[in-house]
Amino acid sequence: MKILLLSDANSSHTMKWAFSLQNHGVNILLFSLFKPNQDVAQQYQDCGITIVDANLQDRINHLRRPNLSKLNYIKSLRLLTKTIDAYQPNLLHAHYASSYGVLGYLSKFKPWILSVWGSDIYDFPQKNRWNKWLLNKVLNNAETVCSTSQTMANEVSQYFDRSNLEVVPFGIDPDIFTPTKEKNQPFTVGTIKSIEKHNNMDCFLDAVKIVIYDYKLSNLQFLIVGEGSQLEKMKQKAKALNIDTIVTFSGFIPHKSIVEYYQKLSIFISVSTRESFGVSVLEAAACGIPAITSDVGGLPEVNQHNHTGWVMPPSNPRALADAIKKLYQDNQLRTQFGKNARQRVIQKFNWKTNVQKMINIYSKVVNHQ
Repeated sequence: MKILLLSDANSSHTMKWAFSLQNHGVNILLFSLFKPNQDVAQQYQDCGITIVDANLQDRINHLRRPNLSKLNYIKSLRLLTKTIDAYQPNLLHAHYASSYGVLGYLSKFKPWILSVWGSDIYDFPQKNRWNKWLLNKVLNNAETVCSTSQTMANEVSQYFDRSNLEVVPFGIDPDIFTPTKEKNQPFTVGTIKSIEKHNNMDCFLDAVKIVIYDYKLSNLQFLIVGEGSQLEKMKQKAKALNIDTIVTFSGFIPHKSIVEYYQKLSIFISVSTRESFGVSVLEAAACGIPAITSDVGGLPEVNQHNHTGWVMPPSNPRALADAIKKLYQDNQLRTQFGKNARQRVIQKFNWKTNVQKMINIYSKVVNHQ
């Protein structure tokens, strides 16, 4: 089966899908709006995957924010059409509705399916009526729409009158994400997320201050892994709260090295105000790390309250600090939550099962043409 993937070559999510599908015998050609970094390109080459890129990175002002420079995406349509004519795929699979999904729609190729990621569903259509109209066209043109969570699938169904939705979690390989074998590690509370406003690092830092100064638990350590537009602001906040000596900001860590950072943690925190799924929570879970998460979006699907951790409303630093304190003091409960979390990943969010489900979707769509 020949699949043309439309997705950002530099995304770790894209890489994971492309490599896994190729290793399962699916012939993958990747079309990317942006040129892959040198080390990324080498990984695709090693896996036998060819990339066609539109090399638009210098024409886009800010990748994460809506702006008129993104109209340049349309300039890649001619290259995409040529790629389709030359490759003759059985199926086109676009990832992210408001960019690659638009290109899939405009290409007029059939059959094609769409995977929605999160901000393309929750943010993009809220900007203006034009965006909502365009997204509706894209969503209802694809043969099948795939969502990582049931919550996001419900959002698409409710607001865009779209049926024929498939929930395919972005699962975890429990043979790669494993519990640490190290003994006597320092007790570390942390998160591995992009440092953006919706990931609510403000709440985490406020909770850290309460834990250290109100509860006098000065022997805990705190770790924030990731980069983003709020990184410097959060560093300044940590300094202002006088917790900068116990909160480590590691910056960006390549995904191939991320497991060892999960293995440093005793508790994982994700108190986002918006979350389509929660991959990082599952990665922590596979490493046997219990989580404290907010009750928004797909987070309650990946963190089962009172079984793999605790779920609470976002933006409540006192409640978060209380939860951290309780898990710190109750080693037996924390250990049991961690064991439950890993077992749940193996049973419900195993990446190998997710890849096979996607291949079955491909076969079903292609055979119905």
